[in-house]
Amino acid sequence: MAFVDDFTGQFTIKGQTVTPKNHVKILGVLMDTKLKYKEHIARAASKGLEAALELRRLRGLSLATARQLFISAVAPVVDYASNVWMHACKDKAMGPINRVQRVGAQATVGTFLTVATSVAEAEAHLATVRHRFWRRAVKMWTDIYTLPETNPLRRNTARIKKFRRYHRSPLYQVADAPKNVEMETLETINPFTLAPWEGRVQAGVEATPQSPTVPGGLMQIATSSSALNELVGFGMAIERQPPRYRKLKLKTLSVTLGARTEQNLFSAELAAMAHALNMVVGLKDYRITLLTSNKAAALTLRNPRQQSGQEFVCELYKLMRKLRRNGNQVNIRWISTSEDNKLRGLAKEQARAATQEDALPQERVPRMKSTTLNIARSQAVPSNDLPVNVGRHAKRVDTALPGKHTRQLYDRLSWKEASVLAQLRTGMARLNGYLYRINVVDTDQCACGQARETVEHFLFRCQKWTAHRTELLQCTNTHRGNISFFLGGKSPSDDQKWTPNLEAVRASIRFAIATGRLEAT
Repeated sequence: MAFVDDFTGQFTIKGQTVTPKNHVKILGVLMDTKLKYKEHIARAASKGLEAALELRRLRGLSLATARQLFISAVAPVVDYASNVWMHACKDKAMGPINRVQRVGAQATVGTFLTVATSVAEAEAHLATVRHRFWRRAVKMWTDIYTLPETNPLRRNTARIKKFRRYHRSPLYQVADAPKNVEMETLETINPFTLAPWEGRVQAGVEATPQSPTVPGGLMQIATSSSALNELVGFGMAIERQPPRYRKLKLKTLSVTLGARTEQNLFSAELAAMAHALNMVVGLKDYRITLLTSNKAAALTLRNPRQQSGQEFVCELYKLMRKLRRNGNQVNIRWISTSEDNKLRGLAKEQARAATQEDALPQERVPRMKSTTLNIARSQAVPSNDLPVNVGRHAKRVDTALPGKHTRQLYDRLSWKEASVLAQLRTGMARLNGYLYRINVVDTDQCACGQARETVEHFLFRCQKWTAHRTELLQCTNTHRGNISFFLGGKSPSDDQKWTPNLEAVRASIRFAIATGRLEAT
């Protein structure tokens, strides 16, 4: 019997007084009475900041290593169980988490902490917090659809997606984002593909040694997949050497598997192998070798896991057990695409024929989780584009931000060189034009007395550094004074095939270091 105290909210169970709390930790998540998750978000930001500061203290790391350490050691600390509390992480609550991002960018490429979070993330090539949260949420929603029908979560997906004007579940937002993606026909992925005691097939890269006597005969099956014209298909070529030295028999086949939005090359390769073994399941005393150029498929058969394409893997193992009971030997061999193999070439021709424009799917197979997940993420996950009123200098220097080219710019630089380049590209540098804005110096004028000391003035016009500018000007005759060219950015006049001129970028860095103007004093 429980006795509730009307004044304190306490109650007694078997003589022990229980005092209610305003929050409780459940599986590492601090849940409060109003489900606002303020304590958990603050705790996640605090722990993430601690990890980011530890990363910043490390010296001697390459920039690529520092970025990978942030992704693998700092981001998971912040993102733990984000599917539960991301809906409560509004703009005001994002402040502490954005600080973690800025410290991570500083540890990676040396940007100042005053740089806008989105600009710092773009320079360091770090995914935004929202981007990471939504990627995890969409994956969780897709994983629910791959559960067996007996799972209660899978049975309640329709209820979660149902629109309610009030008291909507946080999962509704996640379910509504990829609403244009068909999920009902997704494949089912069980907790394990094979029992632990079942034997695994040995897939190798070496040629399978032939025994001196083969009672029944030899058979080689080459499979290949193709994805053209928004279709996915596979082809196969079967070479059969009957016993008693009869003439070789060759057979080819092509099958259109499905649309590119439902299937992929990996699933097509597994489907091709299953289809081929199903065709020869009645043979006896043959040595059968499957040849594939898809290394992922070969490795999956050697060590099946809880992954996409599980249905084809189970079918393959079932067929191989039947063939072995009839005295056959089944081997899988991976061959490189550069290897000259006539049988593989025939299979590739058949695969391309299966994906011609007028081809129609010939088999009904479930949608692959990996392909569906990529499509759902492209529709639901917010982009990393810079906000409209943020980073005016960075946008003027590089219209391609954010982009993968920033890794090309920074990854081969030392930390000192990267810090110099980050100052020049963000505009927040140890120059009077910026230092005056933050009340560090009394004037924004350059020491030469000609103009404000901005990045453009420092690089191209300041007469104090004319002698140091010789190498910088020798990089080009047509782009002199183009700040985008010298800092590795894309200007509005560049075409789609633009790539940064790394030699000009290195010359700009050497010039800035030689002047000593951007060093801490």
